[in-house]
Amino acid sequence: MAARKPDSDKRTQILRAATDVFSAREFHTVPVDDVATAAGVGKGTLYLYFPTKEQLFYATIIEALDVLLAELASAVRGRTGEDAIRAFVRSFVDFFWTRRHLAVLMGRYEHKQREPEGEPWRLRRQKVVTLARGILQPEARAARLGSADGLLAAEMLLALIRAAVINQHERDDREASVDFVVDMFLNGLRGAVRRTSSRPAPRGTRRAAGGRS
Repeated sequence: MAARKPDSDKRTQILRAATDVFSAREFHTVPVDDVATAAGVGKGTLYLYFPTKEQLFYATIIEALDVLLAELASAVRGRTGEDAIRAFVRSFVDFFWTRRHLAVLMGRYEHKQREPEGEPWRLRRQKVVTLARGILQPEARAARLGSADGLLAAEMLLALIRAAVINQHERDDREASVDFVVDMFLNGLRGAVRRTSSRPAPRGTRRAAGGRS
């Protein structure tokens, strides 16, 4: 009996199902059977494409980052300055707002980027950083930041976005989170509190900003 040939559409179907499942639950609690069920394929079919859960994990991260990169690039195209920064943050937050577990998963296993099989993940993250540095260039130039400081600024922006995503609560205002991240990044703690005082910040961020619950 001839072996079945991989089907790119089937592979994409499995990856999208895996992203949904891993976004809703902790990675270590998800049996491969659940991903197969969500994808509408048999367990044997899933193993044809991804022989181990580890390989499925890496492929899921790569799939998510490819989609994120495309959405970020589209969001900032033709924009400059604060408008570009806000569009970048909003697109990032929108992508992970319903994928919080995936964001947590990526953060928890970020060290795997340094492993040989983590190179595709590492390269895509570098693209995210490069995109962030690109939209921050006018601000960095105005502040006379060197290359190293420009990189640090991009990493700080990404760290703020990640914190907003993983600390969200079900009833939080998504746009308020975007406002808080942008204001915190551009104006610092006091500026962010002053500029968002007329609009309640998401729970968790208010306590960090003003010491109030």
